[in-house]
Amino acid sequence: MKYFRSCIKWVLGLSVISACNLYTPFNTNTSDLDKLEEAQKCLNDEDYICAIQQYQEIKDTNLKNQKLCQAYLTKGGLKLEDLVNTLNKNSGTVLSNLAKELMPWTPSRSEDFDTAQTHCSALSASMGSDAIFLKTVGAFTRCAYRMAKADVLKGSSNSSCNLTGLSDGLLTSSDIGGDGAGALSGANPGMCKTDVDTCRSDMALLSASELTSAGYTDLAGAIGKLPAGITNSSTDTVRAALRGTF
Repeated sequence: MKYFRSCIKWVLGLSVISACNLYTPFNTNTSDLDKLEEAQKCLNDEDYICAIQQYQEIKDTNLKNQKLCQAYLTKGGLKLEDLVNTLNKNSGTVLSNLAKELMPWTPSRSEDFDTAQTHCSALSASMGSDAIFLKTVGAFTRCAYRMAKADVLKGSSNSSCNLTGLSDGLLTSSDIGGDGAGALSGANPGMCKTDVDTCRSDMALLSASELTSAGYTDLAGAIGKLPAGITNSSTDTVRAALRGTF
């Protein structure tokens, strides 16, 4: 239930994007309120760049990070149905399912999700359960989109990332690639090292206990079902674990 309340907040606060704030501190100054109002006018026209420019001028750090986290996730193309269809499933296939929902991969959308995660991960614990939810969404989304990149661009070793993928809009464990241990070669190309390492960093931010305490039991359960090795120090081991999410 808690998860769906957050999804409703997502629809009202982001979606396309109306005027409900996940977080509005009591001490928000007039200048920040003005920026929120101006940003809302931009969002009413679905002008995310304009809204982001307004959010960047907000002085309250938590509010600024929260709004930019949401705005960049939405600008990148994350939709309510992506959240409902994937992140609320207590399943070990959350990452691969979300990656498929977010395809196709483009550099500009990847940059949006990178920026979103910068702001999502910076949210203060003072925001409570909303911070935990957005941090989790940001981490899952960026990692999933890095997985989607393997449909377009792959590596034949951990020092290369210049092989053209099938770009067929279909993502399978073969796209993540590598041999049984996740090692790349000319015969077994796959997900580039920088993308695998990004997933490791994002997955390391997730806390099943925090999510459980905040009431997000499905998300907590999904984290518990991620393959062993997904935060391992070895890139190949993490790649093999990502293959195991299909």
